Amino acid sequence: MTLSGDFIPAEDDLYDEPSNPVVFGIELTPKVLGILAALAGIGLAIFLFQRFVQPVRQSNQELRADIAEKEQQLETQAQRLEEIAKLEEERDAALIQRRNVYSLFANESSMDTLLLDINQRIKNSNASIGAARNQIQARGIPPIIVEAKLNSFVPSGEVVIEDGSLGEDVNGKLKRQTYDVRFSGDFAQTQSILGNIERLEPLLMMRDFSLNGSETVTETVLNGQGQVVGQPKQRINSSFAIDALIPTADPNAPPEIAPAPAPEGEAAEAQ
Repeated sequence: MTLSGDFIPAEDDLYDEPSNPVVFGIELTPKVLGILAALAGIGLAIFLFQRFVQPVRQSNQELRADIAEKEQQLETQAQRLEEIAKLEEERDAALIQRRNVYSLFANESSMDTLLLDINQRIKNSNASIGAARNQIQARGIPPIIVEAKLNSFVPSGEVVIEDGSLGEDVNGKLKRQTYDVRFSGDFAQTQSILGNIERLEPLLMMRDFSLNGSETVTETVLNGQGQVVGQPKQRINSSFAIDALIPTADPNAPPEIAPAPAPEGEAAEAQ
C-alpha cells in the first residue's frame, strides 16, 4: 500500500542528539566543562594557597629568621662570655702580679716597726761580744768593749713624689717617708748593721751617708793565751737618710684605664 498525503520526517531529523547549553556564546560541551572545572580547581588551589598556605609559609620563614637571629645572639653572647671570662682571668693574674710587686715596697704597717727593726739589727751586732764580756767580768776586770748603739731615729712627713727624681712615670704613684738615722760602732759592727738594714723586707733607699771616726777606745779583749789585754779600737759614727717608698694606690684595686683618645676628625667636631 502506498501512503500519500501523510508527512514522513526525514531520517536525519529522527536521529539528531539534543544540543548542549550555551553560555556567553560558548557551547558547554563535556570538554569545555572539563577545562572549566580544571580552571576552577586551579583557581581554588591558588585561592586556598594564598589564603591559608602563604601566610603559614611566611610565618614559618619569619620564625626561622627569628630562630636564626636568636641563635646568632646566643652564639655572640657565648663568645662574649668567653671573652669576659678570659679578661677576668687576665685581670686576676695582673692583680696577683700587682700585689707581688707592691709587696716589695714599704707600707704603713712596716713603717710602724722600722725603728724596732733597725734597733734590733744594731743589738744583734753586739751579740758576738757578750761571751768575751762575761769572761772578762769573771776575772774581776771591768770590761771595756765598744758596743754599737742607735743614737737617733728621726722621721719626717710623707711626701708624694712629683719631682721626677725616680722617673716621670713614677710621679704621683709613690710617696716618700724619710728617716734620719745615726748610730755608732766599730768597723765590723758598722759593716754588719748597714748590710742587715739593706736586707730589710720593705724597699728602702739609703742616701747621704756620712762616716767619721771619733775617739779611739782601748778595748779589753782576750788574746790567744786567754789573757786580758788592751787593744785600741776606733768608734765610728754613721749617719744617713732612709727613704721608704710607699705606693699611693691600693694594690688590691685594678688601676684605672684612661679612655682612648678620640680620632682627629671627632675631636675637631667636638671643638
